[in-house]
Amino acid sequence: MTDEELTKGIKIILLGESGVGKTNLIRVATGEEFEQNSMTSSSGSYKEGIYTSAKKKKYLYHLWDTAGQEVYRSLNKIFIKNAKIVIFVYAIDNETSFKELHFWIDLAKNELGDEFIMGLVGNKIDLYEEQQVKEEVAIEFAKRQNIKYKATSALTEPLGFKCFVEELLQDYIKKYDSSSQDETDENGFPLKNGGENQEKKEKRCC
Repeated sequence: MTDEELTKGIKIILLGESGVGKTNLIRVATGEEFEQNSMTSSSGSYKEGIYTSAKKKKYLYHLWDTAGQEVYRSLNKIFIKNAKIVIFVYAIDNETSFKELHFWIDLAKNELGDEFIMGLVGNKIDLYEEQQVKEEVAIEFAKRQNIKYKATSALTEPLGFKCFVEELLQDYIKKYDSSSQDETDENGFPLKNGGENQEKKEKRCC
């Protein structure tokens, strides 16, 4: 990761079908309130956030919202460019949004190659009574695709998605920012004195 990239910010883009809740996930992750009747996105837009690592290093990131409607899909190729983290979103009450994940994953890989971090979010778990996609199916899909998975709700778990974003940022920073490298244990905590765990001074987000 170059100093220029850090200054510009880490680009994180959300991809998925229209109506899965991408806009509200970004809203609650950046401190805004859930919007019950939010407008469907027709173009790319982003909100900024700051992530502070365990080493107290600050990273600027941009959470990009995108349109899911088929008529706007060609535009998403423009917004995907230079993304470092891609989060694919489906809604648990919408089986079609889950089936279309293959399209969104292929789109991202075609544009970015393999040099990006991936995450998968099953949104709207508050609608469990209307669930069309079983969690075990989603977990198995994520394993096959080698994607980190999170089930959450922008409405009832406002911190859930933010925690997931920070987890993916940790993965990205660990992989690409050489200045952040520390010897760590299997849980990612720094080691000292030949393997003894450091005292955990910070509470984990989730």
